Amino acid sequence: MSIVLSNAQKTESLNPFEGILEMEVTDEIVSKIADAKFAWKELFPQGHLIILVAKANGGKTTFMTHVAGEMVTNGYKVLYVNADAGASQIKEYYQHAKDNGYKLINFDLTNGSSETVINQLENMAIADYDFSDTVIILDTLKKFCDLMQKTSSKVFYTLLRTLTAKGMTVICLAHANKYDDKEGMPIYEGTGDTRNDSDELFYLIPVRNPDGTMTVSTNTTHTTAKSRAKLKDISFTITADRKVEILNKHIDTLVLSQYQRDLENDSEIVNFILDRIEFKSLSVTELHDFSKNNQLGYSRKDLETVLKRYSDMNSSCPEPKWLAMKAVKYGTLYGKIAPYYAKEIKNNWGV
Repeated sequence: MSIVLSNAQKTESLNPFEGILEMEVTDEIVSKIADAKFAWKELFPQGHLIILVAKANGGKTTFMTHVAGEMVTNGYKVLYVNADAGASQIKEYYQHAKDNGYKLINFDLTNGSSETVINQLENMAIADYDFSDTVIILDTLKKFCDLMQKTSSKVFYTLLRTLTAKGMTVICLAHANKYDDKEGMPIYEGTGDTRNDSDELFYLIPVRNPDGTMTVSTNTTHTTAKSRAKLKDISFTITADRKVEILNKHIDTLVLSQYQRDLENDSEIVNFILDRIEFKSLSVTELHDFSKNNQLGYSRKDLETVLKRYSDMNSSCPEPKWLAMKAVKYGTLYGKIAPYYAKEIKNNWGV
């Protein structure tokens, strides 16, 4: 005789929802997001494993040494493990650490190795100790594990998770891949575990300014970023002598960076347009006719693209080159922009 089990009986013996419900959002999870305590601003949650990603020379170390000093002011014991700096740079980093009260660790100068650091982290992980007031910064992540090898990275991330379970805030600086995505956004280096095993993963997006400074913004909201707390993006400048100044508003440096690349590629056609509209506003048709009659080779499509890209009507243009105005009958005229108006738009962007 066959026995037919009801859905209720089947669920009781083998719950098909058990696996997926392990990822259910609960009151406890929501409470942790809302109640997160931050070690610095609304960017580095206390007791979390945080991965900060940027390209080489993108401001990671300069930014984090600044943050390390302010974390000390906030009452934290900060250990900065700098495994990425050469001997010539360590003297300057040591002076900064000494002046700002955090500890600088460098295994190359102290007859140690990355394995020595890992062994000490393992000792801390088994210690009966509350690390809630401790921040450790690892610069850079790839010095401590093979990011492209899942087993190696998984073991190291498990160690770091053990430390965060004891209250420690762990911040790992990481490199981005060589190539950006199609939007110009950097992508973290490593396997999916780099993202999966962290609490937060976000980016620094730098843009270089004509005066030699660099403006850098965090990006915590990209599809490859991650956060288990509610983070708030910030922007800051880095001077030529590597001083950090936090800005009052967030600047979209991804758009700024794209603007700079576009302007470099478009410089010839931009100069042509500026010359033609110096004394009279013109339409794309008039500009194209002039180009064609003088065999300059600028296509109507290219002219239209560039005219729209650098007009004051493009909300993604931080420094417009001309005004876009409705023509009397139909279409658009492009004319000279007042310097004060262009400067006002630029200032609103914070650049």
